[in-house]
Amino acid sequence: MGFKFGNTSKTKLETCHEDLQKVLQLAISRSRIDFGVSEGHRSLERQKQLFNEGRSKIDGIQKKGKHNYNPSMAADIYIYHPDPDTRSKLAYDKPSLCYIAGLVISCAGELLEQGEITHNIRWGGNWDKDGVILQDQGFDDLPHFELVEAEPIA
Repeated sequence: MGFKFGNTSKTKLETCHEDLQKVLQLAISRSRIDFGVSEGHRSLERQKQLFNEGRSKIDGIQKKGKHNYNPSMAADIYIYHPDPDTRSKLAYDKPSLCYIAGLVISCAGELLEQGEITHNIRWGGNWDKDGVILQDQGFDDLPHFELVEAEPIA
């Protein structure tokens, strides 16, 4: 099946690190659920706004967020549906975001193993990468994916 990113998502994805672009491009091509990129690079002003709203734990001043790098080391996604009413209901649907996360993490592992990328992925639904989804975290951010240093392949 597979989908392709629309122009708005492509533009946002282009603000991201090449490794993140490769991972998300592969994931969208394999996905059974369409999704888009809602944010790549984030300005300091936007970071402060999200912090003040309680939607980010990082203020961008005391600590720089992964979105604040240029190119961005993070991307946020949303579930896309062509019908606007359905889209508004599904955009941040937990089961759908968890499905996409599994796909993104799998694609990152595959590309890392093939030497196509040099970073691994950390997902905001499993920050500590222990496989326990949403149960052992103080802050859930299911739309969020960020690049982390790759662990050596054994």
